Amino acid sequence: MTTALLVIHDTGDPEAGRRWAALVDAWPGDALAPDLPGHGETPPPTGGHYKAGDAAIAAWRAAEDTGITAGDVVVLGHGWGGFAAEVLAAAGRASRLVLVDGLGGRWLSADDLVADRHRWLNAVLADPAALAPPTQAPDPRLAHLYSSVWARDFIRHMRRAITVPVLAVETPASVTPDPYQRLTDYTGPAAIAEVDSVGAVSVDVLQA
Repeated sequence: MTTALLVIHDTGDPEAGRRWAALVDAWPGDALAPDLPGHGETPPPTGGHYKAGDAAIAAWRAAEDTGITAGDVVVLGHGWGGFAAEVLAAAGRASRLVLVDGLGGRWLSADDLVADRHRWLNAVLADPAALAPPTQAPDPRLAHLYSSVWARDFIRHMRRAITVPVLAVETPASVTPDPYQRLTDYTGPAAIAEVDSVGAVSVDVLQA
C-alpha cells in the first residue's frame, strides 16, 4: 500500500484546495487537498464558528470519507494549515509531517497574545460582512484569520509530542524568523527545504 497525502491549505486562501491540485495529481498514491469549511466549494459551518483546531478535524474527516486513512498518511499543512497538520501529527495521525511556511511567526508574550485576540475581535466587530450569518464561501470572517497561538512554551510542548519525521518547506513568503532553530523542538528527525514559491513544492521536494 502506497503512502497517502493529505494537504491542509492555508486559512483564508481564496484558492483553497485548488492551489495544491498539481501536487495531488503528481503524488504516487492516494492524495487529497480538501476545501476547508468556508473555503472554495465547501459551505461555512453552522453558525460560522471557527477555531484553529477545526481545520484538523475537517481535513481528517474528508480524508476518512475518501478512504485514504487506512495506511500511512503524509500530512502537509500550509501557513495556518500547518498548525492543523501539527495537531494531527501530535495526535498520532501522520506518518510524516510537512510544513510549508508553517513554523509560525515571532514568539509572543502573554500580553501580546491578549492584544492580538483583541485586535482580531475588534476587526471582526467592525466588519458587517463578517458579522452577518455566513451563507456562502469564502466566508468573510476568514479574511481576519485567527488570533495568534505562537506562545513559545505552548508550541514547544506540543511539538515535543511529534515523533514522526518533519520536513519544513520554507519560501520567501515565510514569516518565521528562525526556522532552523525551531526544528530542535521536534522529538523526531526534522529538516528544512528551501524553494522559490509555494507552487514549487513538488513530489521531488517532499521525497528528497
